[in-house]
Amino acid sequence: METLDRLRALLPEEAGRMLAEREKEVHEVRLRVGRPVQFRGQNGSWMSNDVIEAATLKRILASLMDHSFYTREEELSQGFFTMSDGCRVGVCGRLIYDGQRIRGMAGVGSFCIRVSREKRGCADGIIPHIIEETGDIRSALIVSGPGLGKTTLLREIARRLSGVGRNVCIADERHELAASREGVPTLDVGPFTDVMDGGPKALTIAHMLRAAAPEVIIADEIGGEGDAAALAEAARCGVSVIASAHAGTFEQLTQRRSLRDALEVFDVFILLGEKPGNVVEIREECHAAGAGVLRGGGLRAVR
Repeated sequence: METLDRLRALLPEEAGRMLAEREKEVHEVRLRVGRPVQFRGQNGSWMSNDVIEAATLKRILASLMDHSFYTREEELSQGFFTMSDGCRVGVCGRLIYDGQRIRGMAGVGSFCIRVSREKRGCADGIIPHIIEETGDIRSALIVSGPGLGKTTLLREIARRLSGVGRNVCIADERHELAASREGVPTLDVGPFTDVMDGGPKALTIAHMLRAAAPEVIIADEIGGEGDAAALAEAARCGVSVIASAHAGTFEQLTQRRSLRDALEVFDVFILLGEKPGNVVEIREECHAAGAGVLRGGGLRAVR
């Protein structure tokens, strides 16, 4: 993987060696000034004895950004930037705030690299709940906290639906689902998939409805202003929607005001939890009472 290859050469010696030895299981790398490098995988976390100096952190970050903070300024105002292979780098530090909006970052104290991976077969337990016996595609919402495999699962669902001949469109606002370069996906999202990346999901979904005649629209981490209206419009046009949203439980999901209007769009709700790739529960309805449960814990996906 390009990002991890670059990072391995930039890290202090011990941390670089640990990354090389366990690269296949790493799904998160965290660097903090004055503290050790932390790695996280599906079975827990570990760290090196190397302490990251401020100059080292700045050098690594500058290299990952190709020494151009200016071109990443808009992304940094949202707290992250995305590498060309789909890995997201979340950045923490001193914000530049003009009283109305965040303009960027002036100082960085830590950053986290979330590794983007393709996992063939991770949607095997999900697909039967999405594709009906008639061949119709049900709209589905994948729900979990951060780092539990939502994006990986969405990518595999896109590949599978496209693989059975469906016209799939991906609204890839953060470049993570398809990792497109010059508009062309570098990750396998299926033979009949169109990708539009870099723009707000609501505007992108509206554009795809006009331009690409999708049968299925896929979007990651919905919840922004206008997302619910865009998804509802897609549903009214007869398009199935597969999306993800942040919440630790279904009950927490129903408490997110920005998502309440969007919930009626979906036919299936899938909760991930405990550890990456684990499907805790699947429901046909989403409300605090818990009715409509299709299946409980034990259904397994692979991050």
